[in-house]
Amino acid sequence: MTQDEWWDLWRRDPRATPFQSPAWAEAWWTHLGGGERIDMEARAADGRLVAAMPMTTWDDAGVRRLVPVAAGTSDYSDALFDPTAGPIAMKRLWDALLATADRWDELLLPDLRADSPLLGPVPDGWRAVDEPGEVCPVMMLPSAPPLLAGLSKSRRRKVVHDRHRAAAVGKVREAIVGADGINEALDALFTLHAARWAAAGEPGMLADHKVQAFHRAAAPALAAAGLLRLSMVRLDGRIVAVLLGFADGRKGYSYINGVDQTLPGQSFGTLAFACSIEDALAGGAGEFHFLRGEETYKYGWGAEARVTVRRRIVRE
Repeated sequence: MTQDEWWDLWRRDPRATPFQSPAWAEAWWTHLGGGERIDMEARAADGRLVAAMPMTTWDDAGVRRLVPVAAGTSDYSDALFDPTAGPIAMKRLWDALLATADRWDELLLPDLRADSPLLGPVPDGWRAVDEPGEVCPVMMLPSAPPLLAGLSKSRRRKVVHDRHRAAAVGKVREAIVGADGINEALDALFTLHAARWAAAGEPGMLADHKVQAFHRAAAPALAAAGLLRLSMVRLDGRIVAVLLGFADGRKGYSYINGVDQTLPGQSFGTLAFACSIEDALAGGAGEFHFLRGEETYKYGWGAEARVTVRRRIVRE
């Protein structure tokens, strides 16, 4: 499939997330990929792409697993489907998968949302083994701005308090970063995230130069598609918080953040999240996804737990 076909299918699929976009997947493959790349696709009788799932093989102690490209790095994995194609799209995707079954032993589909078409019946001769995956808290957004009006009294008080407390020590500016500020924001994110984990005696997930290169490649590609959301907080011009996230018009997402923790009593992270959530709400999103992890602050925003599914498909 071509990049244009991939993007066109992505836009047609109402369940698509930025993790299934070419911007994310191809950057991951370039900088973090390995194994044999096998792109699954299904087409209608007229040749139109109606389902797709870029895959790669992974040798796990002698077991050849077929997994979605960027699995693990992506909080949600899934195939793309044209909703107008009906069951034929799933059938033809299975045909494509099984046509390569001599090259893998097990199909591993992690981080599937509960409504994924991939959680349906499997072909004869195969068996699905499902288990709970990651917990990804989701916040339902109010029907219209402002954000504070839709929050609980305690959360409204915290947001207002944290903003006032920051303003008491300097000039504070919250903003969504434009394309010309991506590199500066990522530099700050890597630095702030590293400092936080260094204090705990660990490197943190952004320490690897390959991971940094992946994000530096993915961010501008996501921005070009209108999907990137980098919220930044400055105090007297100094960057004190960066939140890397996404928005696709239907949902907002927070992926990873870095926060300056050298100023006692400050919660700059609250400001970065408020900025990102307000942006998602203004863009018409109905949900904000905090993605994997059950950190307490996510539930403080009013998010509710949603559990993904880890599906293994093996031969009978």
